[in-house]
Amino acid sequence: MAYMALYRKYRPKSFDEVVGQEVAIRILKNQITSGRIGHAYLLTGIRGTGKTTIAKIFARAINCPNNQDGNPCNVCETCREIEQPGVMDIIEIDAASNRGVDEIRDIREKVKYPPTLGRYKVYIIDEVHMLTREAFNALLKTLEEPPAHVVFILATTEPNKLPMTILSRCQRFDIRPISQEAIVDRMAEILEDLDVQVEPEALQFIAARGDHSMRDALSILDQVIDLREDGRPITYSQVLDFLGMADQQTIRQLIAHIAEQDAASALTLLKTLKARGRDAALILDQMIDAVHQALIVQTTGETAMAILGIGQDDYDALLATAQLTGGGQLFDIMDVLIDAKEKLKYNDVAEIVLEMTVLKLCTAQTIRAADPAPAVKRTVDTAPPRQPAIKPAPSPQPKVTPAAPQKPAAQTAAPAPEARPKQNAAAAPKAQAAPRQAKPAAAPKQGGADAQTLKKKMTAALKKKAPLDGKMFEKGRLIQKDADHFELCFFEDSGDRMACDRCTRSQAKLEKLAGSVAGRKVQLTIKSVKKNFSEMSLAEKTAAIVGNVPIVRK
Repeated sequence: MAYMALYRKYRPKSFDEVVGQEVAIRILKNQITSGRIGHAYLLTGIRGTGKTTIAKIFARAINCPNNQDGNPCNVCETCREIEQPGVMDIIEIDAASNRGVDEIRDIREKVKYPPTLGRYKVYIIDEVHMLTREAFNALLKTLEEPPAHVVFILATTEPNKLPMTILSRCQRFDIRPISQEAIVDRMAEILEDLDVQVEPEALQFIAARGDHSMRDALSILDQVIDLREDGRPITYSQVLDFLGMADQQTIRQLIAHIAEQDAASALTLLKTLKARGRDAALILDQMIDAVHQALIVQTTGETAMAILGIGQDDYDALLATAQLTGGGQLFDIMDVLIDAKEKLKYNDVAEIVLEMTVLKLCTAQTIRAADPAPAVKRTVDTAPPRQPAIKPAPSPQPKVTPAAPQKPAAQTAAPAPEARPKQNAAAAPKAQAAPRQAKPAAAPKQGGADAQTLKKKMTAALKKKAPLDGKMFEKGRLIQKDADHFELCFFEDSGDRMACDRCTRSQAKLEKLAGSVAGRKVQLTIKSVKKNFSEMSLAEKTAAIVGNVPIVRK
C-alpha cells in the first residue's frame, strides 16, 4: 500500500474524533438525531481546522442507516461505499479550479437525479469564495430551493467574499482555530500509535509552528518523525535544526542586546545563528513573537501565564526580558520589527534586512535620547537673537528733537543735522514694528524628536485604553518648551475645540501618562492657539478671506 500522509491517515472518522470544535459538532449531531437536516451549510475558518473533514463525516452520518448519537457507524455498506473515492452520491468540487458558470450549470442539471445509496445526495464545494459572480448567480436559485434529497455544504477560508444572497441561505458554522494544547495532545496520541518518541518541548514547538492548524502541525510532524535514529527520542534541538529556527533563549538574548544598545554583541549573535543555518525571516518571526509575549507579561503580570499558556520558567525569562526595557520601548521595538517584516515581502535580502533592523533598534534609543538637547538648543538660539535686534531700538532715545526748537533759524543753514534725526526717527518705528510681526510666530510647530516620540507613545497607550481620548489627543501638536515641559496645542479655527476641551478636562491624567511614558516627571500644558495663514489649507484660506475670520499672518 502506498504511503499516506499523517493528516490523511489519522483523519477523524466520526464527530467524536474531531478536535477543538465542540459547539459546531454538538449542533450537527443534534440535527442528525432529530432529523432536522438543513439544505445548505457554510463552514468557515482558517486552513487545516477540519472544515472538509466535518463535511465528509456529516455526509456519511445523514446517509448512514445505523448512525449512533449523530455519528456514522463506518461499518455498514453505505458508509464503506461513501468512503471510496468517486462515489456518485457525495460530490466534492474544488471551486478554485471549477469556478465558472458552466460547472454550476452542470450541478443544476444533475441535482434532480435521486441518490443511489442513501437518502441524500451531498455536494461539498470547497473554497467556494473562488466562484465567479456569474457562477454565484447560477447557484443561487438551486441553493434557495433545492430538491428534498440534496444537501449543499460550502467551505471557505474567506466568507467575507461571498455574496449576502448566498450567506443568507446557509446555516453558518465558524470552525474555530485549534488550541496549541489540543494539537499537542493529538500529536502525542499519533506518536504513541506509531511508537515514536519526541521530546515534549519539541512537540510544543511544532504545535506553535502549526499556528492553530492541525493539518500544518501534522505535516511538520510527518517530516520530523524521520529524524529518529536508533530508537532514541527526537530532541528539541533536532527540530530546530530541521526548521532552521533559533531556540527561545537565543532570541531573548538577542532582544536583551537590543535593549542594552549593544550592537556588537547583537550582530555577533546573528552571525552565529547564520553559521548554524538559521533562516533570517524565521528569526524575525521569532523576535516578533518573543516581543509580543514580553509585552503581555509586562502589562498583565502573572496573568500572562494563563493568556500565553506558558509555565513559570518561561514567565520568569519573559519577565527578565521585559524588565530590561523601560516605558514603551517594547512597543517601539515591535513597530520596527513589523515594518521589517513588511519589507521582506518585496525583496530577497532577508539577512541584510534583519541585520539593518537590529542595528536600527540598537541605535534608535541613543538617537532618541540625543535629539531633544539639540532641539531645545535650537529654540533657545533662534528666539533670543531677535530680541537683541529689538533692544537697540531704544538707543535713539537721546533724540535731537529738543535741539530743533532751540535753533529754528538753523533749519535753512544746516539741513544735514536735521536729516540724521529724521533717519533715526524713521529707524525707531521700524525697530518697534518688529515685535508686532514676531507675535504670530506663536502658532504651534511639531516639536523635536522627543516630543514626537512622546506623542506617539501616549497616543498608542490612550487608544488602547480609551480610543476616543486617543483620537482627541492625536489632533493636538506637542511642543517641547524645555527638558521637562511640553505644550499640547490645538488650533482654534480647525474644529479642534472639542478635542481641546476634552484634553483640558483630562489634563492631570495626560500629565501622569506623559510622566510614565517619559520615565520622569513631566509638566504638560494644554492651550488653544490661532492658526497661521501660511499653515491653512486652501479651503481654510478661502473661508478666512471671504468670511469674517481673524487671520494671523507671519
